[in-house]
Amino acid sequence: MKKRRDCFSPHGEIRKLKLSLKKMKLTLIFSMLTLLTFGNGFSQVKVTLHFEKASIQNVLETIENQTGYVFLYKDEIFNPDQKYSVDFTDEPFNEVIKSVCEKAGVEYEVRSNRQIILTEKGQESLLNINFQQKTVTGMVTDQSGLPLPGVTVVVPGTTTGTVTNADGNFSLAVPDGTEILQFSFVGMQTQEVSIAGRTTFTVVLEEETIGIEEVVAIGYGTVKRTDLTGSVGQVSSDNLKDLNISNTTQALAGQISGVSVQQGSGSPGKGAIIRVRGAASITANSDPLYVIDGFPITGDLSVLNPNDIASIEVLKDASASAIYGSRASNGVILITTKSGKKGEAKIQFDSYVGFQTVAKTLDLMNAQEFIELNREAFNTKYIESVPGAKITDPVVNRPSGYRYKYPDFYDDPAAVAAVGNGTDWQDEIFRSAPIQNYQLNVSGGSESTNYFFSAGYFNQEGIIINSNFERFSLRAKIDTKITDRLTAGINLAPNYSINNDIAEGHPSNGVIIQALAIAPWIPVRYDNGVYGTATDYGKAGGDGITGIVNAVATATHTKNQSNRLQMFSNAYAELSLLSDKSLKLRTSIGATITNYRRNYFRAAGLMPIAGNPGLGLPQHRRAESDAQETFNYLNENTLSYSKTLNEKHNFDAVAGFTVQKQTWMQTYANGSDFPDDIIEVISNATIRQGSSNINEWAMMSYLGRLNYNYNNKYYVTASFRSDGSSKFGKNNRFGNFPSMSLMWRAIEEDFIKNGNLFSDLRLRASYGVTGNDNLSNNYAAIGTIATSNYAFGAGSGVIVNGANMNSISNHNLTWEKASQLDLGLEFGFFDNKLTFLTDFYSRKTTDLLLNVPVPTITGFSNAYQNIGRVDNWGLEFNIRANAINTNDFSWLISANLSMNRNEVKALGPSGDPIYYTGQTRGEGHVLKIGFPMGTFYGYDHIGVYMNQEMFDENPKEATSHVGDAMYRDVNGDKVITAADRTEIGKAEPDFYYGINNSFSYKNFDLGILIQGSYGGEILHIGKRYYENLEGNQNQLRTVLNRWRSEEDPGDGWIPRVRSTPTGQTSQISTRWVEDGSYLRVNNITLGYSFSNTTLSKLNIENMRVNISAQNPITITNYSGFNPEVNTSENTVLAGSDHGVYPLSKSFTLGLNITF
Repeated sequence: MKKRRDCFSPHGEIRKLKLSLKKMKLTLIFSMLTLLTFGNGFSQVKVTLHFEKASIQNVLETIENQTGYVFLYKDEIFNPDQKYSVDFTDEPFNEVIKSVCEKAGVEYEVRSNRQIILTEKGQESLLNINFQQKTVTGMVTDQSGLPLPGVTVVVPGTTTGTVTNADGNFSLAVPDGTEILQFSFVGMQTQEVSIAGRTTFTVVLEEETIGIEEVVAIGYGTVKRTDLTGSVGQVSSDNLKDLNISNTTQALAGQISGVSVQQGSGSPGKGAIIRVRGAASITANSDPLYVIDGFPITGDLSVLNPNDIASIEVLKDASASAIYGSRASNGVILITTKSGKKGEAKIQFDSYVGFQTVAKTLDLMNAQEFIELNREAFNTKYIESVPGAKITDPVVNRPSGYRYKYPDFYDDPAAVAAVGNGTDWQDEIFRSAPIQNYQLNVSGGSESTNYFFSAGYFNQEGIIINSNFERFSLRAKIDTKITDRLTAGINLAPNYSINNDIAEGHPSNGVIIQALAIAPWIPVRYDNGVYGTATDYGKAGGDGITGIVNAVATATHTKNQSNRLQMFSNAYAELSLLSDKSLKLRTSIGATITNYRRNYFRAAGLMPIAGNPGLGLPQHRRAESDAQETFNYLNENTLSYSKTLNEKHNFDAVAGFTVQKQTWMQTYANGSDFPDDIIEVISNATIRQGSSNINEWAMMSYLGRLNYNYNNKYYVTASFRSDGSSKFGKNNRFGNFPSMSLMWRAIEEDFIKNGNLFSDLRLRASYGVTGNDNLSNNYAAIGTIATSNYAFGAGSGVIVNGANMNSISNHNLTWEKASQLDLGLEFGFFDNKLTFLTDFYSRKTTDLLLNVPVPTITGFSNAYQNIGRVDNWGLEFNIRANAINTNDFSWLISANLSMNRNEVKALGPSGDPIYYTGQTRGEGHVLKIGFPMGTFYGYDHIGVYMNQEMFDENPKEATSHVGDAMYRDVNGDKVITAADRTEIGKAEPDFYYGINNSFSYKNFDLGILIQGSYGGEILHIGKRYYENLEGNQNQLRTVLNRWRSEEDPGDGWIPRVRSTPTGQTSQISTRWVEDGSYLRVNNITLGYSFSNTTLSKLNIENMRVNISAQNPITITNYSGFNPEVNTSENTVLAGSDHGVYPLSKSFTLGLNITF
């Protein structure tokens, strides 16, 4: 912004000075030193100036920047058309100013407060102007009531001013008629206060919004939000402080448009699944790239302490993310950790403790209802399969092994009555679990060095027995100014975590489905302490029921512990190559070292295996040991330049070269047949086997970006990155990723500004190309070798160990490429108290990496090729309103809504669909041209054959009966076969949203964060067990509405029960596809901040207590535990629920103290 140099009106009155923030915010210490050293310091200050035909304003501004002095003058004393050439190198300031003023034909007078007044030659000294004055006094404090020393207090438009003393007090003689005083201080909002009719008052300054709120990280730099040409979402530490989360990824839920956050599993420490503007990769990973303090990382974020985070930026469009090139097609998430700030040392302690419970339990049948269903299912099959069979036939007389014989105690009314409602297995595995977090920070800084140290401890016991997550974290971050031109810093963050996990998924090991499907009349333990099992109830007279494992035994006697130690380190040095600091060279080197160890042991001495009693057999015991080490290093070198010409042309540019390499090593072993449960190490196993692996990748990159704006009105940004990766074929090892964006700040146009309708109006457009190299196979382009055996000699020969080709090379294999167009509109009203932002984007991802069939003549069946295309397009809407803002009460609301449309456009050489139908793996999906990824595949369930007439009139499967499921005849051939399976739903929602409310009343504050989605569907594949209608596993109570007879046909949706289903009743169909729409109150926090009057006596700067609830309310029609559920992170298999760890709701009490 151009400074005004008009100091005086034609009447000689002092007019308004618009001094820059840098020069207005003088501290008390600085002012005192100035007064003490002024006489001698003026001549000792050195100045370097090199100008050729420059305006006097540019010359004076450069002197100000180098010396800290401020020039006061009227613009008309200079000839606007005259240009000046000056050449000084490290010359005394007094000599420079004397020479410059002589050339300009003006005189100067130096004041003791670092002000230099310029006047025309012969004009009366401005220091001799006298005014009638009055004295005003007062005190300046921060929001907590602490006094602020060094606050600049001035009469706007004059040189009259002072600074507050060590106690925050000031006294100032001002001209009569003065109505306004201006108060400014580093880190605080400049404030103008009316003094009409007052001579004593107190001023409270609020923290400056510039910085984390106004400056946005964009990768290899920052930019003011007003100058942002790309689409970037931001979450600050204020938005994170009350979220009681175990993983950083959970922090983004409901916060940023275009960012889908699914907390698919509630397992302690487990991260959320994040998709930025939809998923676009089939074989490669669809996760965004995470960059922590400039370091692109791979792996788990659970070791990162959320309390250390200062801000999170999400680069959504290609213009913003293309600077990261081949890894940016799924978006980039920049995480900036906290740093120290200039000022006295601050000690901050932050903690919360509380408890968690399962957010929801499923409505299952009790023991009496299950016994009735079990008997009905076995009787149905018996009667249909055995000629002349009757329901009254004794179980003992029925043929064995055909699921005709239910447990014979069912026929004993007294035994059945004794069971009562049976065991509530959900109640047995779920628990009220404690959660606690403690954080200690020490931060501060001086003129030359800033520091931040933190130590954190987090412990989350799982809501399922024997599960938990524990994390220890440290961080040391120091930035120091070594010389006026050289700055350096170091960032060290060791973290250690321990995770005891519970198996999910198939009930062979999956605790959740075990608890839901096991018969409710089975006790957890018998009186002798032995675990109950279904097999014990088979007895001689019955076939028993399916041997679902005892869930409590599995959770208690299966050890699955992983330990992770990670060391993050990064150091940098930055050198200003020019005296005006416009050209900077920065180099950094960093590394992450991660050691991971997982130990698994399944005991057998007490735990029933496959439904059998725990007999302690050696073959039932199994152990695994997995040790991994990852070393990832990065060296980055950048050159940045910024310049302003003629106060209208603003440039900044960055160019760089980076090298990154990762090495991963693994040693794995497993064993079985342990003699006992005591010694769990694999060396104690009878049968042992193991393997070791090593895997590497490396990348070398060149990057550049140029930002230009004219008069803060017209903006253009261009970026380019060229990546060379070891992962791809030698013919396509380098990929180039350009982008460009434009912005028009229309609010700067007079015809819009003068309309007084908008307070902000910006239009953006961008286009760029990014890539995806995130293959699980780092050697997909290279023909690899594997061990093999050969036979040599006559006859059967001699077996000789050797090697052969294991995969075929593809020298042309390269990145997936995403080209994205983004159009954005931002506008604000009422001084930006009400703002809107909307974006339209269209992204086309081509050259998809697919493992496709190849001609058998090659000697191989499959190879990776760049074949396929997926499109995403969508709309994003954001609104923010400062609805109420009074002295006592404020209400700030922000909301976002996003919609994304995904479509597969091309697949493989022939374009044939790819089917994923492994029910036991939680699959029932198809990848097909014209449909979105995450499309479900199965039968279209349209009801039940309610009677014989309906059965006769409709197509049916060969084994169907009245009462079975009725499916749509998709191909119209009048029979139901596997060919009638079709697309039956999609995981992608129509839209998702977030709403954040912040209220404050005096010392109280209330935050409410809401998130939700609408229109997405869930394939509840867990119903394969607990709504399969086979009768031998417990069922949801929905089966009480089943078809029983033509006279009792149920609700027309739930088929009959039969111990071995007919008519494909238990196959995947729309009966298992449910509406996944939901509205969730993600967080509610009520806080209270103690007043300074109370705290000052205890030498405490701030203290706040709060109560918080995480996930307290979820509104949904989904019958499962969690409508955000996602069994697999594979985008093709999205939306399935196959025994996933339920989500918890937590309630905590928190305390924050700053000393």
